[in-house]
Amino acid sequence: MRISITVKLMMVASVLLAIPFIGYYYIWDMEKYLRVGQEQTLKNNAKALATALHNRPNLFNPHASYKDTLEQGKDFFPTEINDAILLDGKDEDWQQYSATRNINRYDYQNQIGSKLTKQQVSVEYSANIGRYKGFVYAFFNVTDDKLILRPENAISISNNDHLEIATIDYLGQLQRYIISNHKAGWVSAFKVSDVPGATPQNEPGIQGHLAITENGYNIEIRLKEDMLGDKVGFQILDVDSLQKPIQHVAVGTANTHDAQDLGTFTVPSPEIEAIIAAMGRTHSAITVVDKHSRILKHQGSIYNATGDYLEPLDLQQNTYSAGFSGNWISQFKQWVLEPFYQYLLTRPPKEFQIQAFDNRRHQNRHVNNALLRGRLDSIWWTTPDNKAVILSAAHPIYVDDKVMGAVVVEETTHGIRNIRNAAVEGVLLTSLFIFISVLALFLYTVRLSYRIRQLRNQTDALIDDNGRLRGMMTAATAKDEIGDLSRSFTDIIQQLGQYNDYLQNMSSRLSHELKTPVAVVRSSLEHLALTETDANKSVFVQRAQQGINRLHSILLAMSEATRLEQTIEHSEFESFDLAALVKGCSNSYQQIYQPQSFHVRISEEPTLFIGSDEHIAQLFDKLIANAVEFSDGSAIDIQLQNDKQQVQLSVSNKGPLLPDNMMLSIFDAMVSIRTLQQSNAESEQLHLGIGLYICRLIAEQHKGKIIAENLIDDSGVRFTLTLPK
Repeated sequence: MRISITVKLMMVASVLLAIPFIGYYYIWDMEKYLRVGQEQTLKNNAKALATALHNRPNLFNPHASYKDTLEQGKDFFPTEINDAILLDGKDEDWQQYSATRNINRYDYQNQIGSKLTKQQVSVEYSANIGRYKGFVYAFFNVTDDKLILRPENAISISNNDHLEIATIDYLGQLQRYIISNHKAGWVSAFKVSDVPGATPQNEPGIQGHLAITENGYNIEIRLKEDMLGDKVGFQILDVDSLQKPIQHVAVGTANTHDAQDLGTFTVPSPEIEAIIAAMGRTHSAITVVDKHSRILKHQGSIYNATGDYLEPLDLQQNTYSAGFSGNWISQFKQWVLEPFYQYLLTRPPKEFQIQAFDNRRHQNRHVNNALLRGRLDSIWWTTPDNKAVILSAAHPIYVDDKVMGAVVVEETTHGIRNIRNAAVEGVLLTSLFIFISVLALFLYTVRLSYRIRQLRNQTDALIDDNGRLRGMMTAATAKDEIGDLSRSFTDIIQQLGQYNDYLQNMSSRLSHELKTPVAVVRSSLEHLALTETDANKSVFVQRAQQGINRLHSILLAMSEATRLEQTIEHSEFESFDLAALVKGCSNSYQQIYQPQSFHVRISEEPTLFIGSDEHIAQLFDKLIANAVEFSDGSAIDIQLQNDKQQVQLSVSNKGPLLPDNMMLSIFDAMVSIRTLQQSNAESEQLHLGIGLYICRLIAEQHKGKIIAENLIDDSGVRFTLTLPK
């Protein structure tokens, strides 16, 4: 299979095209390794933070941390409030914190000290508790069919509808507070004691507002965090009649007179924030939870959490071509490369949806493993809008070899994606440069191949089928290897042309130069033959006479070929009937070559042809003479075929076959395969191989061709002359 230089060079150059694909797959492998590295780094960060929090019991609620399960509505974890609450007894400020997990509801099922039926209990309420900058806020929305406030001159503060709050102070003592108003407005808070005869004291640390509603009333209060200990309980006491004995119905979280019945109240320790801040984790979202998965501290935003070693990248500014200068680079990227970026690169979004930590049930498997099994774990998960991938690692926090909580460190893969995008951008630019280079190489190879083909065509056009020069080459002016080769060919062709002219004119020159000495020798031999000589000398004279006759025949043949070649070049063509010419010549051959027989097949219709009838007849004569000489006595077949494009004249004879290596060169000058044949007993006939050479000259002059081939059955030889009309 023939493969051109252009194809070969492009096959070699195509190896360069593998570089972009290798780079692209390398980038994906790099991203995979970066993910593994980010995961390992995040685990180490979680481990480091957890180590800093180990064995610090004051960071956790001692009561809640040791409970296996928490009671809803009794064990409290106040909601983190973003802004201060206006104490007006209205719920507008609490709307954004009104999720189900923040509000606890109480009804007849939460009675304290009684077991009345649902119809007998006329009070129910909801409570929402939050914290903001060292204060605890609480909002109670009470539904009561009959509100009884404290009379203005009443001594007792509990014989009416009121709110009781109980807690354990830092000394382990039970502290109780009652909010009992005689009218709507600013709340009246009292600190009470179970000691007999003790008088309630005003409590200025509790502020708030009581507002009467259509269905009951609202109580909105604020108190300092240090007033509440690790355990808290509250209850609403409902009084439907002031007639003695006054009956109370208590609905709440616990018996405020029993310290053991109080629920837990967990407020994150400020030490956690100080420890995390000291660790300097600025590129991760950090969450510290207790053993019940309640958030004790959250620091950092997941939207900016890309990892410490993966700084946020701006794909528009931090690119592969950032090292180049000039506005054309930016314009080129904007107009040419930007469309490719839209399809190949996924830019990390600045905004994406993310669920609150408490609602990630399917994404908290690693947290459960840390809290329940005490082992480090991590997971990859996708945001609900599929715009971001989050990596989260959780490590347990130990206090006295018991798991008290966990550190959860989270990051996005935006940093990795930015690095990948920058690398892909570099691959795109490199691929573009490689493509341009391959294209330039392709154009160069096409140009190089064209010049080589042009040199080949120019060289082929100089030599005909017989090896003769048709003209001279024009040397190329290019100063490279192909130009040098063209100039070398030009010099060689010029030298070959001179030598070819010498060979073509040699026969006529020899014929002209040898005529005079041959005539002198011949006349001398004739005079010598007339003188008397002895018998021995006459034999040598006779042999010399035969040799000079042969030399004379050679000169005549060479002169005939030269004259014929010149005659053919200057002959004029005219229209004649080729069929009539062949038919007439064939009839003459029947008489000349008796007893040789001929089988002639010629169309009866005229075959008009434009050429030299004299030279065509001469060609036909030499083919017939050659066929008769080599015929084994069988009939010689003559056939003339005619179609719209060309005519074919073939002469076939039975006899010796042509050697395979002589079928093409038999039409060259001075080429003959004859052996010396005795024509009679006294003389020899010389054959110089001029006849078929003359046939070729006549065929070429008529823009035709002549070939010799063995018959299919190897019984003889056929000569076929093909002439275009």
